[in-house]
Amino acid sequence: MKKQKRSQLLNLFMSLGMIIIVISTVMVTACAEEPAQPTGPVTLIFSTHESNAGIYYAKFWKPWIDEVEKRTDGKVKIEAHFNGELAGPPDAWDVLVNGTVDISNVHLQNVPGKFPMADIVSFTSYDLVNQRPGYVLNELYNKYPEMQKELADCHVLMLASTYWTSYAGSKKVTKLEDMKGMKAVGVGAWPNKRAEKLGFVPVSMGPMDILPSLQSGVVDGGPLGTLLILLDFGWGEFLPYCTHVRQECIPLIIGMNNAKWNSLPKDVQKTLDGMREWTVDLHDKMWVDAEHELMPQLIEKYQMDFYTPPAEELARWTALDQPVWDEFAAYLNAKGLPGTKLMADYRELEKKHSIKLTDWKP
Repeated sequence: MKKQKRSQLLNLFMSLGMIIIVISTVMVTACAEEPAQPTGPVTLIFSTHESNAGIYYAKFWKPWIDEVEKRTDGKVKIEAHFNGELAGPPDAWDVLVNGTVDISNVHLQNVPGKFPMADIVSFTSYDLVNQRPGYVLNELYNKYPEMQKELADCHVLMLASTYWTSYAGSKKVTKLEDMKGMKAVGVGAWPNKRAEKLGFVPVSMGPMDILPSLQSGVVDGGPLGTLLILLDFGWGEFLPYCTHVRQECIPLIIGMNNAKWNSLPKDVQKTLDGMREWTVDLHDKMWVDAEHELMPQLIEKYQMDFYTPPAEELARWTALDQPVWDEFAAYLNAKGLPGTKLMADYRELEKKHSIKLTDWKP
């Protein structure tokens, strides 16, 4: 009888022990899966080479920072560093991935060869004005897992594009013959190929070398005519001529370091992901508004000469340019990527969201 009671007590203790082990395991697993909740606001270090003055800051960067803090109910604070204070354009990707900063604004063309599918926005139809370049790039990103994989080393808060990059230089360009032999800033492999077809001689250089090369006459100009740069950085002073044709767009991101992203509470992650569409819309609108607002300011301040070629001249440019589009699609195909399909989708989206250049009014 005593042995039976001892056995029952032993079984009871063993059962209790197993229950304690199971509960402990569940608690440890739960703690491992859910990041520890911060006791106060999370401060995120943000880096960009852009200026904290001018229209870009006023109409995009500041509203974006304010909206992040508002939508997260103060759980996130952005500590913003502008003007390349923490990292210049060539290093923006590295400091993001290695965690030197929490959030970084990266122009993807500054990491050659790493984002081949995102390079699709380097191809802009000379006779069109795409009003939603960021939206178009996001549509392609959402459709193609291959493009998502390119950016998997960070968490994308915004994938977007610049709007309008025209030729700006010390010499006036109105037709193909004017471009022949002109030395232009080289801004990437595919934009360089397109420029060569028009007669330019691209001179590749780092972002920090562009300004002294322009000032010293090493180059005559190039696809530098985003009106923000010409006004905010004062380049309009020595680049008096702008041929107002969209020669390229630049893909860019606001990305968060993956480890930092994984450390954030789930509700904060959901809020930030929920802002992506709003952020792209704001970015596209800022660029469209800037093109209208800054042209008269540049004319008044620097007496800049803006010229738009007629449709028949643009047709000559397009005829020379189209083989490069085909070459790009073939290049992606050779890498095992869906180049032909991507190019077809891009052309359709670009046309859908564009107006004719000759219909654009300042």
